[in-house]
Amino acid sequence: MLLKRNPKKPAYKEIAEVIIHNLNEGIWKVTTPIPSEVELAKFFGVSRMTARHAIDRLVSRGYLYRIKGSGTFVNNLRYEKAIYGLTSFSEEIREKGMKPGSKIIEFERCPAEDRVAEKLMIQPDEEIFRVVRVRTADARPMAIEVAHLPVSIFPKLTKKIFKASLYDYIEQDLKLEIDYSIQNIEATLADYEQAQLLDINEKDALLKIELLTFFDNGRVFEFVESFYRADRYKFQQPAYRKYIR
Repeated sequence: MLLKRNPKKPAYKEIAEVIIHNLNEGIWKVTTPIPSEVELAKFFGVSRMTARHAIDRLVSRGYLYRIKGSGTFVNNLRYEKAIYGLTSFSEEIREKGMKPGSKIIEFERCPAEDRVAEKLMIQPDEEIFRVVRVRTADARPMAIEVAHLPVSIFPKLTKKIFKASLYDYIEQDLKLEIDYSIQNIEATLADYEQAQLLDINEKDALLKIELLTFFDNGRVFEFVESFYRADRYKFQQPAYRKYIR
């Protein structure tokens, strides 16, 4: 199925729709690999980065999964895998009937380290905002967030914005559309500084989440590393049988 270019729609979204069509029609079978990023980019006449955005979108929605060193495969659970709404911490806490809070520990402009630059798809040493804050629910510490955002996208970012809601600022003030995110979750242990900020013991269990969030044009605008208290926070996994684009 060839890509039908629509100048009003990002190419990565159209590629994702073609891939979904192929999955629904059984052209690509469950647990079998799909074409590589290079092959998709060549077939659709786009950059490899654009092809990667399309795959990332479908991995985050459960249609596909990756195996390091082997490729990207059709997920046999794509109709039941969790599909998360993209909400802020503040929105999640309010939905639970609690009052969200935030205490900024660090707020600085600094050159991006190589790893952060790679995540944000910017040049090494490009200037970013690095913000460390403790997130609370009913005044109890729940998580530490370390956010990295390009200064080129948010030149007027302030502490006040972070104390309110970054996502509200993006959508209401900047009039930009937040599209999707990719999360990686793993278990870790609290170091001394984290333990002090979260009011726990050193080496207590934490849930570490790495989050990349994208605009609707496919550009990543934030890389966040969060550390949640395992004794106060759990992740619920809803599943739907109807697929959602």
